[in-house]
Formats: sequence, C-alpha cells, structure tokens
Amino acid sequence: MATQAEKYHLAMAGEYFVAAQLQRLNIAASVTYGNAKSADVVAFSSSSERAVLIEVKSTSKPKWVVGGRVPHPADKPWVFVLIPELNDAPPRFFILTQTELHNILAPLDAAYDQRYKEKHGVEYGDRPGVINLTRSQAEPFENNWEKIVSQLKTE
Repeated sequence: MATQAEKYHLAMAGEYFVAAQLQRLNIAASVTYGNAKSADVVAFSSSSERAVLIEVKSTSKPKWVVGGRVPHPADKPWVFVLIPELNDAPPRFFILTQTELHNILAPLDAAYDQRYKEKHGVEYGDRPGVINLTRSQAEPFENNWEKIVSQLKTE
C-alpha cells in the first residue's frame, strides 16, 4: 500500500504531465494548488477568452479511484493518467467528459446497489463508496485530447 506522501507525489506528477502535454499541443495550461480546489489543471484558449477546468486522476495500478460517488453528467473533462512504475516509460492519458464517465460508472454502481440490497435486505442508501475506473474501461478514450481542445474553441 502506498503511503500518503507517495500518493501525493503520484497525483502531482499526473497533474504536471497533463499540463505539459497540453503545452505540447500549444494550449496554455496551469496546475492549480490547494486542498479544496475545483480543478487540478486549467487550460486556456489562445485568446484567453475561454478556460476549461480539468479533473486529473493518476495511478500506476490497473484502476483509478474516481471518488466516493458517481459524478453527475457534465461537460467537464477528466484526464486519467497512467504513470508506469518504470521511470523511463512514458505516461498514458485517457480523456473523458464527466458525462462519459457517468455513463460508464452509473450502471455499475446501480448493479452494486442491487447486489447489496439482495444480500443485506436493505438499500445501500446515499452513503459514499469507492468508485473506480478500470484501465480497460478507459482504453477507448486514450489520447482523446480533442475533448479539451473542442471546449476551448471560440465561436
């Protein structure tokens, strides 16, 4: 099990990798700081008229912890960063909108709730759990940076 310090460094590395990759795509991006932030990375259009708030989740394992609940549908992009344990291997990026993430996870969460009710005879209720996205669920979204680029375009 990773220590809190190791988890922190992995999370920060993922945020920096995302900001660096956006910079490579000629998109201004900045990592945000703090422990109550509403976004991990902010990307800006070339005219600075638009900004996109990006959620970043990083792991070196076969799944990412999304949070305690399935996120509600929204256009907000989430970038899942797979950081290989070997330091000389490059990171991999999987980009989904929050709606796509919701559409993948909500049926699985509902199935879990149903199994819980069948086993325990009561509803799981509104208690938080541990919601995960697996690498196989993320695979179709690898390097889908257009999800972010399209939100930065001005009409």
